[in-house]
Order: sequence, then C-alpha cells, then structure tokens
Amino acid sequence: MECYEKAATGHQRQSSFWHAAKLLEKAGDAARDAREFPAVEDYYNRSAELYASQGRPATAAEALNRGARTMEDVHQQAAVTMYSKALGWIEDSGKDALAGDIYRQAINYFVKTKNWDNAVAALLKFAVSLDNLQATSSQAKAYLGTIVVCLARGDVSQGWSIYQDALGIDAFSRSDEAFAADSLFEAYRTASVEAIQGAVKGHRCFLNLENQLARLAKGLPNGGGGEIDLKKMAEKLGVLGLVGGVAVDEEEDLT
Repeated sequence: MECYEKAATGHQRQSSFWHAAKLLEKAGDAARDAREFPAVEDYYNRSAELYASQGRPATAAEALNRGARTMEDVHQQAAVTMYSKALGWIEDSGKDALAGDIYRQAINYFVKTKNWDNAVAALLKFAVSLDNLQATSSQAKAYLGTIVVCLARGDVSQGWSIYQDALGIDAFSRSDEAFAADSLFEAYRTASVEAIQGAVKGHRCFLNLENQLARLAKGLPNGGGGEIDLKKMAEKLGVLGLVGGVAVDEEEDLT
C-alpha cells in the first residue's frame, strides 16, 4: 500500500495523473487484501477523482464501481455512496453503452440493502440510458422494476406516477411489462394478497427482472420487509385512479 501510494505521489508531481490513478487503484487492491477497508474507500475515491480530473468520467465510474463491490459486505453506506457517485459520472460521460453492468450492480445492491430512493433514481437513470441505446426490451424492464420497488416500499403514489409517465414512452406502453404493471395495480386496488401474488405469478415479466428485483416482485405485497397497509394503498389508488389523465370521479373537461 505504502509503495503504491508513494509511487502515485511521484507521478502526480510529474503531472502524470493517469499513472497516478492506476497506482492508487493498486493501493486499493492491496488494502482490500490486507482487509483495511477504510483505506480501500480512500484509495479508490482518490483514484476516481484523478481519472475524472483528466476528463475520463467513465473510467472514474469503473474504478468506483470496483471499490464499491469490495465495500458491499463490510461498509454498506460507503458502498452506497461509491455506487451513487459512479452512476453520476457514468451519466456525465455520455457513454451509455458502457454503463449497463455498473447500473445493474448498483441497482441490485440498492434493492438488497433497501436503499429505495437510490434504487428508484438509479432505475430511472438506467431507463433513460437504455432509451439512448434504443434497447427497448431492457428499458421496459427498468420501468417495471421501478414500479415494483415503489410498491414494495409501500409508495403507491410514486409507483402510479412513474407508471403514468412511462406509458408516454412507446418502448414501455407497447410492452408486456406495461400489461404486467397494469395487472399489478388492478390487484392492489382489491387490497387482496392473493390477487397481488396472482398478478405476479401470471406475468413472466416479473421473473425476468434483475435478480434482486425479481426476488422483490415475488415477495409482494411485503417485498420491502416492512408493514404494508394494503387497504390504504387501495384507497390511494382509488383517488389516483386516472383514465387518460382525468380522475375517475371527475368529469373530463373537453372544452
């Protein structure tokens, strides 16, 4: 660790920042092998910052992603922070074709650790990146996964809002995932555990999601691990129940 860090310092003094960043990654690997995890976080963050300073945000994201994977089982918050920063740099890089693995790893970890806000944000960003790649099938899965996360955490309002927005995107509105989401919302309107579980089992789309998302879907309505008030969620959907953007208990203004 010490030798790699000193070598990195020497390269920085010579303005050879790329080589310095590479050496800091090696110091991070040595820290991992020594199980000095605070040092792992430090070295990988410093390495990523150097890559980013040289106009290489995608490389910075890859470095942070490697560091985050090392931290997953030892320091949850550090891993979450590193994954979040990595996704920010991926977004800045514009290199969507390289982003898939980083997005998937981060999303699976956010869901596994019940960091719901991070999971929803990452899934929506992933959906946008997939739109840029015209990866319509994966994009539809990303939106369905987002809806599953919202329902698992008990936030039916956010789930319904995302569903309505996604219906404006052809890749989703014409997909099997859109029909699966519609069936799931209909089941939630009944406040019936059996109906919800039946909706999930009745659509293979849920099983085709990323591992943690598929597991979450199979656990609905209690996939988030907390207490879910199905009656309140059903009532909320009744209020939110929109037809073409107009509440069902309101008259549409056609003027």
